[in-house]
Amino acid sequence: MKLVVDIGNTSVTCGLFKANLIFKKFHIQSINEFKKFIDNQLLFDLEKIIISSVVPNLTMEYSDFFKKNYNKEIILIDYNLSKLSLKVIAPETIGNDRICNIFCTIKLYDTPSIIVDFGTATTYDVINSNNEFIGGAIGAGIETSANYLINNAALLSKIDLQFPNKAIGKDTKENIQSGIMYGAIDQVEGMIKRIQKEKNDHYTTILTGGFSRLLSPYLSIEHILDMDLTLKGIYYIDEFNS
Repeated sequence: MKLVVDIGNTSVTCGLFKANLIFKKFHIQSINEFKKFIDNQLLFDLEKIIISSVVPNLTMEYSDFFKKNYNKEIILIDYNLSKLSLKVIAPETIGNDRICNIFCTIKLYDTPSIIVDFGTATTYDVINSNNEFIGGAIGAGIETSANYLINNAALLSKIDLQFPNKAIGKDTKENIQSGIMYGAIDQVEGMIKRIQKEKNDHYTTILTGGFSRLLSPYLSIEHILDMDLTLKGIYYIDEFNS
């Protein structure tokens, strides 16, 4: 059994894998919450811990915590470990979460492909038919955009990020929901169409990340929803190197 840990800017997602399958997944906001989700039996069966992180100080914090408390082998994912063909100017600057998404997509899905990950940022990763990562785009995440808008407008208050019934909102709440949520749909569909036009090819589109389940039913573009893409990528990279 292996524990994979995806450390992001907003939260940390953990998955326990056994025989290539996730049998337990949980989200934590701090390292103090970790012990709530792990019992002694799981730790006894644990072979190693694999970490992908985009937050350097948390990488050290979690690594030290695991070393001190669980005495298990710890693997840190990076672009070198993935052995991916990264056709970009500075591959070392690619976020480890994106590396894991790319690796998993090449393993499980058809290429060329576009991965759209809805996290703190919305990222677009483009893989060509030779399974090479050729670049992508980064936009503000849905919740990031909403919080910036609300925090910088005196008369706006925090709202639930849900789709209103219509694009034309009847009050301030619906106006914000429409602008953020339908705006996100139009951004994603516009970016995908722009990438496909630029490369003159049809791409398999994979959605992942926190808001992907909410947005998926509203997208007119055919796509695959894989909420565990990053966790599976972490696991597969370690398997590849084992």
